[in-house]
Amino acid sequence: MPKSKNRRKSKRSNAPSSSMDEVSPVVAEAENARAQKSETKETSKRSKVGTLQFLRQVRDEGQKVTWTSRNETLVSTIMVLIMVAIASVFFFLVDQILRWIVPIILNLNF
Repeated sequence: MPKSKNRRKSKRSNAPSSSMDEVSPVVAEAENARAQKSETKETSKRSKVGTLQFLRQVRDEGQKVTWTSRNETLVSTIMVLIMVAIASVFFFLVDQILRWIVPIILNLNF
């Protein structure tokens, strides 16, 4: 079976060709740990920026944000107020019904 051109070559050149296709879990885990270490080192090197560069990046990210329009905010606020009014009426009615039913249940003589 011909090998794909996109397949990575093994770093161990002295290994037999049959073991190159099959990587043991221990070797794979060691390679993953090594890759994660190098990524963390690269990340820590990249994350150090100056104050002015940081502020520029913050400004650029803020410009990428999609802000809601005034109309959308107004409509959402009105919808929330209506839902709060409906919920408060509902709970008021449930409270009044329970206020009427509980004394009736508690006054039953068995």
